[in-house]
Amino acid sequence: MTRRTRYPEQHPFRGFTLIELLVVIAIIALLIGILLPALGAARRTAMATVDMANLRSLGQGLALYMNDNEMLPAFRLPAGQTHTATGRPRARWHFAVGDYVGQPYAPRTPEEQADFTGGPDGTGATDDMPRIDNDVFRDPIHDVDDYIAQNGEIKSLRNGSYGYNYLYLGNTRGQRPDGSAANFPVREANILMAARTICFADSKGNQNRIPVTGTREHAYTLDPPRLDPQRTHATTFAQDDGPSPADNRHNRRANVAFLDGHAKGLTLEALGYVVRDLERGDVEEDRGDNSLWNGLGYDPEATGPNSTP
Repeated sequence: MTRRTRYPEQHPFRGFTLIELLVVIAIIALLIGILLPALGAARRTAMATVDMANLRSLGQGLALYMNDNEMLPAFRLPAGQTHTATGRPRARWHFAVGDYVGQPYAPRTPEEQADFTGGPDGTGATDDMPRIDNDVFRDPIHDVDDYIAQNGEIKSLRNGSYGYNYLYLGNTRGQRPDGSAANFPVREANILMAARTICFADSKGNQNRIPVTGTREHAYTLDPPRLDPQRTHATTFAQDDGPSPADNRHNRRANVAFLDGHAKGLTLEALGYVVRDLERGDVEEDRGDNSLWNGLGYDPEATGPNSTP
């Protein structure tokens, strides 16, 4: 009689029950829910770090410009003046600093070159550049859509990421009684406290136009809390209908570069603004403390709850 040995049935893979599958899916969903905000926060932190590095580079480029020229650049060259290295008539501040950090824009075709220089006399130059070629002039938080203007063109230099403290450092607008430049040239000797003087910062653009156009109109300019006509001879902000303040887009802080080359993130209040709407980053017009803007390190005419004369 043959003896048969019984072995337990062996199943290398046993199927999951529906309950087990649901538990695994729930755990995965929970982990994703926990990790996604952390990943998003890490991404925002990384972009803020790049933004800070850009502003530090721009500030250092400005310091080199001051060392070579013994003055600060204009926010835009006066009529009739041309940027030497590129041939751009009435070049904005980007090109002066670009001599040290790389130019923001380079024509790629004969047509772009003609639009850029405007021909032999410069009269045909277009008002704005269509793009930013050098990422040091661009906050990574901004994508191309952020630069779309009303006419559908990308106006990167005028409506870009960073603004210049032009009222105190180089305002070429003819706002003096005799029509001469309001505050240009500004010599290095006019700045008493470089470590407490803003040169560049994340710029919001004209806060009164953003709700209408959706763009940072004239964001290449950076307006302080107050006009201070006694020192700057300025009769208007960047635009007649309102200022272009710093933008608290990085965790409710604006990244700022100072004339001594350092950069840091500051709240709008710390920058001297009187905040009207924190969520939108809107500020009161012509009210606040210009201590970090005027080159003095203090503001004897400061107004508002955060003033520190």
